[in-house]
Amino acid sequence: MIQIIYVTDAGREIAQRLLKEIPESHLLPVKAFASNIFSRNEALIFIGSMGICVRTIAPFVKSKNSAPAVICVDNSGNYVVSVLSGHIGGANKLTRRVARILGCEPVITTESDNEGLWGLDTLAPHFGWQEEHRDGRMNHIIFHFVGRKTTVLKLDIRGGRGVEYLKRTRPAHVQLFDAEVQQDPESLLIAVSHFWNPTIQKFSKSVLYRPPVLHLGISCAHECPASELPRKIRELLHEHNLSEKSIATIDTIPQKADEMLVKSLLMAFPWAQLVVKETEETVTSVSEACAITHGPLLMEEQELDGVCSVAVSISREAQLGGHVEFVGTGSDDPDLVTVRGMRFLQQADLILYPSNAVSERLTHYAKKGCTVRSSDNQKPEERLQLIQEYYKKGLQIVRLLDGDPILNPTFEQEKQLLEDADMRYHITPGITPANR
Repeated sequence: MIQIIYVTDAGREIAQRLLKEIPESHLLPVKAFASNIFSRNEALIFIGSMGICVRTIAPFVKSKNSAPAVICVDNSGNYVVSVLSGHIGGANKLTRRVARILGCEPVITTESDNEGLWGLDTLAPHFGWQEEHRDGRMNHIIFHFVGRKTTVLKLDIRGGRGVEYLKRTRPAHVQLFDAEVQQDPESLLIAVSHFWNPTIQKFSKSVLYRPPVLHLGISCAHECPASELPRKIRELLHEHNLSEKSIATIDTIPQKADEMLVKSLLMAFPWAQLVVKETEETVTSVSEACAITHGPLLMEEQELDGVCSVAVSISREAQLGGHVEFVGTGSDDPDLVTVRGMRFLQQADLILYPSNAVSERLTHYAKKGCTVRSSDNQKPEERLQLIQEYYKKGLQIVRLLDGDPILNPTFEQEKQLLEDADMRYHITPGITPANR
């Protein structure tokens, strides 16, 4: 909820104008302000002098991570000032919103916003990452970054809104990490990585964003005692240079879903979701079987204390290196393409499609710089050669096929060619009348 706090009658008039445009808001005279108003609201809009605003909130400000957004509008309605929690609380965004409503001037002093730089303290919540910083407080890291001191960016996953945003908006003082080059140890490292230690090189400061791309498969004995196992699993992950903060799912079978160990892991890694799935009776490694449904294994089955086993995989769409995704068009209505298929089209570096069978409108999802080619007049060997050219560069290829790829004879032919060339691929089915 947003509280609009006014001091004078003139301020009340401005507050009532805002009330009409911000339906989630309430009016409050400043004399009724109390500590619970500060702690229970997501934002406070003061109408009055900056001095009154600051004196009113000062006794309650403890941490920027828990403070609400606070902005101040002068009684004349000429200026809107972002006062507190500009990034994390969204005061800068609210300042611009109120300025548009009142037709006045927004005043934002956050340097990264004014310079068009990344808000390092807001990237994680915005893109659904976990955040971790080492060798320096976040304020020191931000000061280094907005001061345009040498910064190194390391991206250990492919695709996704966050990675594409960082690539597209990378400031001039941010260098891409190169393992072959010894970096200045005084540099700031910004990494989007599932690796516990993204690089063996040392940096004076680092902020690590943990994308949810890992999948922990687990099996355990009946009534397995949890005790120290969550800690041991965390340490095991670190031994394999994997971060527990990148665990997206904890996967197991129905018979194990209610075990205390599984519940303890969900408490230890609260950002992870539980996924319960059946496995074939012939499977000998339940943990591996659970993990590999998402993608290739990064940690093969490991036993702990003779009572449980774990394995870890990475999401196929996140793994670096070349990748071919067969995307089915289903009914061939561009408006009915699956969300997953649309995302692959948006991230692709090459889209290869049969223009005589697939709507050209589907290729409009392509990002700037993507190569879009018709496969109509190409022989299978020519298509393979083109796909290999992009695959060897570690790029992403989308092979559009009409209907459902599994039922398409072209898929069987090209699948064999890819397997013979030892190239990774995956299938995103289309929605067809037969499988709706």
